[in-house]
Amino acid sequence: MNRSIVLLGGPDSGKTNFVGRVWPALDAGTGRLHAAVQPEDIRFVLDVADHLYSGNFAPRSEHADDRRDFEVVVAAEKGGEQTTIVIPDISGELWLNAAEHGEVSTSLMEEMRSANGALLFVRVNSEADIRPLNWVTSKQHLAKLGNAEDQGLPTQVMLCELLRFLETSLSKRPDGQPPRVSIVVSAWDIIDQEKFVMGPKAWLEREYPLLAGRLDDIEGIDLRVFGLSVVGGDLKADENCRDDGQENGLDGRGWVAVQDDEGIWHKDPDLTLPIAWAVGS
Repeated sequence: MNRSIVLLGGPDSGKTNFVGRVWPALDAGTGRLHAAVQPEDIRFVLDVADHLYSGNFAPRSEHADDRRDFEVVVAAEKGGEQTTIVIPDISGELWLNAAEHGEVSTSLMEEMRSANGALLFVRVNSEADIRPLNWVTSKQHLAKLGNAEDQGLPTQVMLCELLRFLETSLSKRPDGQPPRVSIVVSAWDIIDQEKFVMGPKAWLEREYPLLAGRLDDIEGIDLRVFGLSVVGGDLKADENCRDDGQENGLDGRGWVAVQDDEGIWHKDPDLTLPIAWAVGS
């Protein structure tokens, strides 16, 4: 059974680094999903992993047409039913361009229509983040100064547009149930304990209220919000995290923030969880 999972998000949203870390998790076979068959081509994920093991996040693509897909056969248990997960890693610049102009290329639309689920990424403190108030007020001030250069589409407007694309294009799951979309808040390791306890959904409500409202109103798609730390810390700002990763490796360092039945958020070391939930495993 083939299931396609689409990764979406703007520039610097955490998609690439997630793919580089989820493959070792699948290969280790210790999580909800494991790799049942070795992929034919893993050069892309190995390149990303090399950056991470050297103490650096992988650089984001500067080219909107930079397309690097990752395909792997997975199973939820040893000897269980196998599923081919196709993860097209389409650059954030390409998704941003689609949202900004309200148009999706034929290839992107075909990719989404063949998909049964998606992961939509948003990163805490992203350098590419554009806030609505800054966008509006800055544009007004710059216009008065005679320099009305466009600051770009506000991040949460872009995310709402990407969500609309998914709502109108994703296919139902093989069992006839609505498609699932995992909202992945990456760099969740840099928030403080108070925000962690409140959870990533509460963070979205505070930081991106337009997007949070859209998540509450959407129909035809099942949604779940996850927090994500690909290496357990900030490689850019945390020297101890960087040194420890280089000296001792990254095994067991990443985690996913999940909410239990009692509403309590905790760290789960299984990096495959956002994908597993999206495919219904």
